[in-house]
Parts: sequence; C-alpha cells; structure tokens
Amino acid sequence: MPYNLGLRRRLQLLASLLFCVLLGYLTSEAVAKPTLSFSLPQGLQGFPSFQSFTQQIIEQRSVRQMKTYSGKRVSNDSLIMIYYHDLTIAVTELGPQKLLLGCELIEIYNDKEGKMLLEGLSHYNRPLEIKFDEMLKLMDQCEHVDKLSYASRHKSKLESGERSSGGGGGGDSSSMGGANDGVALKLATNIFPRSPFSLLSGIIPGTKWCGTGDIAETYSDLGSEMAMDRCCRQHDLCPIKIRAYQHKYDLMNDSLYTKSHCICDDMLFSCLKMTNTSASQLMGSIYFNLVQVPCLDGRSNQYKFRAAKEGF
Repeated sequence: MPYNLGLRRRLQLLASLLFCVLLGYLTSEAVAKPTLSFSLPQGLQGFPSFQSFTQQIIEQRSVRQMKTYSGKRVSNDSLIMIYYHDLTIAVTELGPQKLLLGCELIEIYNDKEGKMLLEGLSHYNRPLEIKFDEMLKLMDQCEHVDKLSYASRHKSKLESGERSSGGGGGGDSSSMGGANDGVALKLATNIFPRSPFSLLSGIIPGTKWCGTGDIAETYSDLGSEMAMDRCCRQHDLCPIKIRAYQHKYDLMNDSLYTKSHCICDDMLFSCLKMTNTSASQLMGSIYFNLVQVPCLDGRSNQYKFRAAKEGF
C-alpha cells in the first residue's frame, strides 16, 4: 500500500511537470527547437495573440504574488536593517553583537512596486544598497538561520506536546509560544491529492516555490517537500533576472520563463543534487536537461545569455 501511494504521487508529480514543460515549449523561442506555427481564421485575427495573452496573465500574477514585510520579529529590542540589490530586498533582524536573528527576503516584480516597498520600509531603517555577491552571501546566511529557527520551533513543539500529554503545563509554555510567534512558520500540508490548487497554479505538488511563480504567503512559508522548496525559494529570489517577455540589461527575454543569473542557476543545480529526492531529481532533469532555460552570464549590468548547465 505505501509503495502504491508513493508511485501514485510520483506519477502525479511527473504529469504536472510535463504539463508545465509542454506549455513552455509551445510558447518559448529561447530554446533552439522547432515550434508550432499556425494562423488564425480571418474572423479571429482581432483577438490577442497567445503570447500577449500569456504575457498579461504573467504580469497580473506577478502583482498578486508581490509580498510585503510581515512585521514579525523575534525580539522587540532587536535592530531592523534593510538591504537591497536589484530585484531582491532583505529585511534582517539583528540582536546583540550583530547576531542575525531572522530574515525576510522579498522579491521585487517591478521598479514602481519596489520603490514603494522600500519607502514603506524606510520607517524601520534606511534601506542600504549592497553588491550582488554581498546579497548572495546574506541570502545564504538567512537560509541557515531559517533552518535553525525551524529546528528550534519543531523541537519546542515536540517538548510542549510531551508535557501536555504527561499532564504538565502552565504559563511556561505560553511564554515560550509568545517568543516563537516572531518567527512563526506555517507547516506545510499541501499534499497533492488534498491540494489541487498548487497544480492549477503551475506549482509542483508538495512545494510552494517550485514552478511558475509561487503560492507562498511569506518567505517562511514552505511546502511538504521542504528541502526541495528551499532550493526553489532561493532561486526565485535571485536578485538578477529578466522576467518572461521583459526587456532588461539591454536584453529581451521573449520566452515564458524567467531567466536568472547563472550563479543562481548553478546554486539551484547544486541544491537539487544535494537534496537527492525523487522529486528534486525530476525537477533538475526537466529544468536543466529537458527545458534547458538559458541564464544571464556577466556582471555590472553587462550580461549575455548563456546556455543552461548540462548533465544533471
């Protein structure tokens, strides 16, 4: 029975991924493969093209996915520092001796929204622009803090549950709960058979960040495939990228896929390899071997498209 359940889940995962890949292949010109070409009847030629239709959907969805700072903190006495580079904002919480207590990474979808968000955050502290490599280092540190925070919360919940079942309890656990509220993490429950919304949203079942965009409510919101979801979250938050059908860095991305900096793609490659689950192996094989999404190579706003890394 467990084997059949696992097989069923793999087949469902494969079907959803293949659907996303097929949709992308039919609309992308970035891959050196033949595409379907056809013309509409005369009476239908006034309708928007499929490319403009998908572009509108992507733009509307980007607006919906734009996140803001939750305002949750580990300690009211901590120092809030805001850093940004290009399309990524990092809201960090520092304790004594500049100890990193928590982070929220926010993806900017357009310059106007990004400017408004930075202006709103300025009442916490003045936003500071940092370099690309500095942002990547900060993102890596935030990832480690998020893992440690999750492990600490999970341990606290287990201990609290054991005390409750043993008849103990009292005010001690409530004060502990209050301290943990600042870094609260919604535990994932979106297993595919119970959550078809993830598939309809173009998100791989069991995740909230893997697929076309994300369905996460906050930076800390992860799916049941947590290790794989962390890989996708880090890649989604890449500071340097060109979104689908957008012009940036003197380059035009005329495909359905966002094209990220090659360093971010290389990090995704390594992360999925290290995760080493059936889902992460399938994700990596499709992204790098089948779809082969090009990446941005270069620095200081001087970029060119590079072929995807091979051999996943």
